[in-house]
Amino acid sequence: MWLTSNVRRLSSSLCRPALASSVVLLAASLVFAQKPGSGGQQGPPTRSGTQLGGGLQTVTLTINLRDTGGAPLDAPGIVNLRGGMENAFRMASTQEASAAIFNGVSQGEYEAEAKCVGYQTVVEHLSVAGFGSMQQIYIYLPREGEGKTGLPKPGGTVMSPKLQSEMDKGMDALRKHQYEAARAHFDKGVQLAPGNPDVIYLLGVSELGLARKDQARQDFEHALSIDAGHERSLVALGELQLNSGNTTEAIAALEKAYKVNGAGWRTHYLLASAYEKAGRFSDAETHAERAAILAKEKSPEPLLLLGEVQEKEGKFDEARQNWQKVVTNFAASPSAAKAKQNLAGLAVASATPATVAPAQVDLTALPVHALPNLDLAPPADRPWAPLDIDSHEYALAQNAPCHVDEVLAHALRRLRMQMQNFEKFTATEHIEHQEIDRYGRPGPMRSREFSYIVFVHALREDSFYIDEERSSRSQDEGFPTLLATTGLNNLGISVLQPVERDNLSFRCEGLTNVRGRAAWQIRFEENKGVQDGMRVWRRNGKLYHIPLKGRIWISSTSYDLLRIETDLREPVEVLTLTRDHLSVDYGPVSFHSTNATLWLPWSAEMYMELHGHRYHHKHSLSDYLLFEVDTNHKISKPKEPPPGEVDAPQSSGGSAQ
Repeated sequence: MWLTSNVRRLSSSLCRPALASSVVLLAASLVFAQKPGSGGQQGPPTRSGTQLGGGLQTVTLTINLRDTGGAPLDAPGIVNLRGGMENAFRMASTQEASAAIFNGVSQGEYEAEAKCVGYQTVVEHLSVAGFGSMQQIYIYLPREGEGKTGLPKPGGTVMSPKLQSEMDKGMDALRKHQYEAARAHFDKGVQLAPGNPDVIYLLGVSELGLARKDQARQDFEHALSIDAGHERSLVALGELQLNSGNTTEAIAALEKAYKVNGAGWRTHYLLASAYEKAGRFSDAETHAERAAILAKEKSPEPLLLLGEVQEKEGKFDEARQNWQKVVTNFAASPSAAKAKQNLAGLAVASATPATVAPAQVDLTALPVHALPNLDLAPPADRPWAPLDIDSHEYALAQNAPCHVDEVLAHALRRLRMQMQNFEKFTATEHIEHQEIDRYGRPGPMRSREFSYIVFVHALREDSFYIDEERSSRSQDEGFPTLLATTGLNNLGISVLQPVERDNLSFRCEGLTNVRGRAAWQIRFEENKGVQDGMRVWRRNGKLYHIPLKGRIWISSTSYDLLRIETDLREPVEVLTLTRDHLSVDYGPVSFHSTNATLWLPWSAEMYMELHGHRYHHKHSLSDYLLFEVDTNHKISKPKEPPPGEVDAPQSSGGSAQ
């Protein structure tokens, strides 16, 4: 079988020959920008700005300081602003809602230093453009002593065959409820890899199965001491605390899990349960509603809980409607029987005049098994892939209006500024490939390293065409397996291009936190009827369009692309492709001699289910070298990453020839 995947190209003269092998997946990317009037949609200048002498436009710049949860600071702050054409220095204190206002700011690049008593000082790069008379910037300040939980997770521990064997045996024992055997295997795993939070978490799960709650709690806390944002440990710890009656601690753990990792339906459900137990019914209703929306047909528990919360709030009609949905849509589940009881009780209460509010139950007095549908032990199986983007959401800041056209216009301008002066850059690309079994267990790791070259081609007066090439650094010239993935690193750049604008629908969902930065979260989806989208597969000479949906995260300050995640808009039945989840993280890489910083891909991951088989590919880039556009073709090495960007790709030394 011959199978390739590619990205739509505007001209056949730009295409390079496809790689030949028995099974190949190619996903090369096109980056193309057009001048206004040459097709596509430009981010419109929606408001006119002030003109200085010589036609230079100025804006009123508002810098909003927020904590890492997106709320205004609880103390006055100061913002120092330096940069622009004259490298001027200005200072402003925050006013209402922690906003510092600078009038008459000219277009250009700036550095903003934000300070506030009780918070860490933060320096952010700002990109100011004349797309209107006003520009809103958001900067997040961690509290003093707050860890950098927003940074990417540690790279992980190399999975040795012995460690993999112990974890597999432990997982099999968990599935059979043989908790003592599972504990023994995971304990050996911790001895083999004491810095691996996954195996420590699983040790805690086996302790829960043995009803050793204190030891389980210590294991989850141990995992979090290694990776403060370890999602399953945070959720498991919160659930354990909730079952033990430690409601305040449970809320803190679950809120942190949501803040750092976002939430699927179960995290929202646990938060709703915790808020209900604390008597915070408004918050409980909010999270129960989100859990019900995300769960859809997966579980009736959120709807059941939502009705119970609404009954306590006196919203009897809403409660009745949600319980009826449980009875109708989940007729065979135990929750349906409970919903019928609730409906019967509500009917009796409605028929009996009452002058007092519904009685509230003190859940702290109930045994563990009586708490609302909470499992004692978290699920043992590891999820084989991230949740679909429509089953997972992230915490959003309140009162942060987002204008999607302006954000996209700023991001495209920033991208052009970054790429217009460079011809190509090189890096070392490390690729890992694993097959994953039906229990979510990864198989043997196959890896390969390549010299990775990205070419930036000028296309017309103001456009760019990006292409990539690889050459193996070992005797094995091909990819680790017959399944090859290329071009993932440029996917986010393609989404921003005007050439794709008519094919995509965009919606700004709000302001969130990515790696400790304030970022605009924008959802996109390819429109129905698009035949030549960003990704296509080729099999036996025939092309198949891969319909996409996804999210991009764009820095609120510099408008650099931070991350992209995509999923299938719907399965591609003709290819039996049921999952295709892609994620790419981008970050700053600084280079010597040019004083330039490019925003480049750090890593990319793909999770795919094809013909019933599951695959995981991971690409990571390091050792960047930059070729400048001049007659000498000078090459620059990256500098060390700036403070606070400890996870940026670093140079390993050596010089280019």
